[in-house]
Amino acid sequence: KVIMQNRRSKQNGKHRFEKILLHRTVDMNLRTLAVAVAGLLAFTQAKKLAYDSVIPFPETKATTTEYAIALKFKPQLYIASGCYPYPAIDSAGNTNAGLSVLSLKKCGGSLDGPQVYGRSVLYKDAWAIMYAWYFPRDRVVTGGQRHAWEHVIVWVEKSGSGKTKLVSVSASSRANKYLSATPPDPDTVDGNSPKLVYDHKGLLKHYLNATTESGDFQPLVMWDDMTDAACVALDTYDWGKSTVPLNEENFLDNIGNAYPWEE
Repeated sequence: KVIMQNRRSKQNGKHRFEKILLHRTVDMNLRTLAVAVAGLLAFTQAKKLAYDSVIPFPETKATTTEYAIALKFKPQLYIASGCYPYPAIDSAGNTNAGLSVLSLKKCGGSLDGPQVYGRSVLYKDAWAIMYAWYFPRDRVVTGGQRHAWEHVIVWVEKSGSGKTKLVSVSASSRANKYLSATPPDPDTVDGNSPKLVYDHKGLLKHYLNATTESGDFQPLVMWDDMTDAACVALDTYDWGKSTVPLNEENFLDNIGNAYPWEE
């Protein structure tokens, strides 16, 4: 009887644990669903705003190791031609309407300030940090398009002492191709900051590349620090011919395509 009671006690304890685990799992899923629904509802109420009316997220002091590393290696961007970078979305999920290629409006920068979007992940043996910029228009001689996203992936390794070191820079090109420098030319790095140029050649659309020219910094906001409505907008809004490089659909694929070492 004692043995049977012990068995029943263990079984009851196991069942109670399974119920608690199930309830916790359901609660977590419900919270995740609630967050997603809240973000989606906020996005459905969001609007398209004029290209120069979107308020950027402020850059804050680092509260996590990931954010501290992203701030440390934040690139500077030199605009050789075309539009300057603008905020793509705001905290409420409102999106930038962009500019028509036929528009005569200038796009030399928003009075509310620019933005650079970041997202990072440990990929294989290196820490990958993606920095992405939004441009309301990409216009060249042969035409162009409304909306343009460009990005760079900075690869960082930790030394034995725990210090982080810049080891490679992969700039987005066309058709999932990257221009990688491993290691980057010292003349294209200012301290820890890669120097990039936004330009085009001939009839080709604009793209990023390494440069020796000094550029400007934009306020950085990381994916995990954005509001749910903003993330939903980046995941679901139709950006025309351009795709958001750091959203859920594209981020890991882009990191894998940019990996600069032979596997």
